[in-house]
Amino acid sequence: MGPNGCGKTTLLECIAGLQKIDSGKIIINGIDVTDLPPEKRRVGYVPADYALFPNMTVERNIQLAFKKSKGMGLNDLQRIIRLLQIENLMNRSVESLSSGQKQRVAIARALAAKPDVLLLDEPCSALDPPTREVFRREICGMLKEAFRQFGTSVIHTTHDLLEARAVGDKIAIMSDGRIEQIGSIETIFENPSSKFIAEFLGYNVLDGQVISIEDGRISVDVGDTILNAEGCGNLPEKVKDVIVVIKPQDIILSPTREIVKSKWKGCQCNILVGRVKGMYMEGSAVKVDVDLGNVNLKAEINPDYLDDFNVKPGATVFVQIKASRVKVLAKHFEV
Repeated sequence: MGPNGCGKTTLLECIAGLQKIDSGKIIINGIDVTDLPPEKRRVGYVPADYALFPNMTVERNIQLAFKKSKGMGLNDLQRIIRLLQIENLMNRSVESLSSGQKQRVAIARALAAKPDVLLLDEPCSALDPPTREVFRREICGMLKEAFRQFGTSVIHTTHDLLEARAVGDKIAIMSDGRIEQIGSIETIFENPSSKFIAEFLGYNVLDGQVISIEDGRISVDVGDTILNAEGCGNLPEKVKDVIVVIKPQDIILSPTREIVKSKWKGCQCNILVGRVKGMYMEGSAVKVDVDLGNVNLKAEINPDYLDDFNVKPGATVFVQIKASRVKVLAKHFEV
């Protein structure tokens, strides 16, 4: 994952052998392939435009790759065709296919060469929203099945958070040509390691100064607003300048000061007073901008909840944030 221009495509092209690297090594299954030509690397590459031969049928496109494969039997090829659900497309010309169909054919062609690694470069970029949903729901399972049956690992690039959550087992976030953080989906989304990553994930990122640290609890001054956090064991001693990270999903808005979530009753909770600046729908959630005076926060709320409490722009609300959900990073630890 990473923003446009961070180097995702260049990295895939280096792995595929389409670009030479200036330093370092590329190792696949313990074998150094740095100096091998693309055809010797056992890498399948599906670029964003699919790179199919438009004047050929689907079957002909796949057969070209199959003939170059080593160890891929005819029964295996039929399993791939069934797996990608393209049996009824084999006699069609590539030009007559939809974007979603071309994508399936391109993946089938890449797998037909029996690669050790399959590289997918922004596979959803050319898809309309409904087809993109199908990819997240169906193709993900197909790729995992391909890994189970053929041992083919997949590296998939995207800048879409929902796509990454739906498809990935591990996530690496890139910035300016380097990987800033790598780990499981839970690790990346729950514990971003830098300001850049937290901002890329769409979280609230605030500059603050430490007021006190005691028994694993920390109080931070953020724009004259005091926030309390728990679990700050990774902070260095006598740290002063910090970054506070809060997920929009971890913010509760209430018309009263009373704790809304019953599970939070016995927990330390930040309760702040703010004013709703704006609201807009994004997917199935409502994004709410809240002004706390010198600090602005964005919350992500269920539409039904907002209707029940009649939250509208201009309304005064109580912002509730569980202390254990407030992450604090040392500012000088940023990557």
